[in-house]
This record gives sequence, C-alpha cells and structure tokens, in this order.
Amino acid sequence: MNEIYDNDSRFAGLQSFFTKYKTILLISLVSFLLAFAITFSMNFIAKNSNEKAALIFNEWSDFVSKDDEANAQIKFDELITLYKKTGYTKIALLEVATKQASNGDIEGALAKYSLLIDLTDGFKGNKIYNKLARVSSARLLASKEQFDEALAMLHKYSTSTTNAYIHELTGDILVKKEQPSLAKEQYLKAEDLYSDETSKSIVAMKLANLK
Repeated sequence: MNEIYDNDSRFAGLQSFFTKYKTILLISLVSFLLAFAITFSMNFIAKNSNEKAALIFNEWSDFVSKDDEANAQIKFDELITLYKKTGYTKIALLEVATKQASNGDIEGALAKYSLLIDLTDGFKGNKIYNKLARVSSARLLASKEQFDEALAMLHKYSTSTTNAYIHELTGDILVKKEQPSLAKEQYLKAEDLYSDETSKSIVAMKLANLK
C-alpha cells in the first residue's frame, strides 16, 4: 500500500513540476530542436558547397595547367563569388596572388592577398593562410616604399616572439625607414630564433651594418 502511495506521490510531484515549468521546458525543447536543425542544415550546406567548389577548383587547375587564361579566370571568378569561404578558394587565391607577384603585377597580387586576409582573419580563421598573406603583402608593400602599411601587416606578429623570418623582415623594413634601434631589436629576435648558422650569419651581418 505504501509502495502505491509512494508511486502516486512521485507521479504527482512530476506532474506538479511539469505544470509549473511547462513553458520553460517547452521553450528549451524547441530551442534544442531548432539549434539541431540549424546545425544540421549548415553542415549540409557547407558540405554541398565544398563539393561544388572542389569541382570548380579542379576545372580551374586544369585550365591553368593548359595556359587557358580566359577559362581559368571564369572559374576563378566563380570560386571567389559563389564559394568564397571554402578552402579551395583560399588555395586558389594564394596561388594566383603568388603568380601575379612573381610576374610583377604587385597591385593585382596585393588585392588577392587582401581578400585572403579578410577571409582568414579572426578567431575561426585560418592562421597559416593569414600569416602567409600578411607576410607576402608586407614584402610587396615594402617594395613600393609603403613602409608603414607593410609594418601594419606584420604588427600582430612582430610585437611578440614569433617566426624568425618575420622579425628579420620587420627589421629590414625598419632599416629602410631609418629606424636602426627598432631594427636592431627585431634582428636580435630573429638571430635568437634562427636554428641554422647561415641565417644567423646573414642577420649578424645586418646587425653589423646598422648605424
């Protein structure tokens, strides 16, 4: 008898709890289902976009290998217009920018690197592509004697201990800006971070040449 009474009490307690918090429970359930649906949809869309981007990227690569510039440009435009956030677009941007830079098209290369920086910036961005784009942009800007803009590209790395080459490049730009004391700080960081003797020797020579 007591067991039946206990079961009834528990059921009544649960019923009372549900009645009291019914609205909150329903909102929580709807929120969970909505979040699940959105996540599922986003993953499906991302997967679908990646698959389509992969096809276009492969077509673009084929046209590039055949030196078919007109069709390669069409496919490249499709990537950056329709599938801007995919990894395939980032690879294509880096390849095109690097080729433009080597061919002397500095403005074209800077435009591509700038777009790549925008796409890979932030907490959820791609740090590797972002760093490559920033360093490459800094080199090109320095070649145009836009030293402040070049330093701005490297600022997030050069203000703390980072890659040896970035410190060396920052030092080179500061030398061109006639700021030897600041350049020395960067060269010393680079010299300390380099592991090979050749790079250390080159930086040591740059340090010796400072006024």
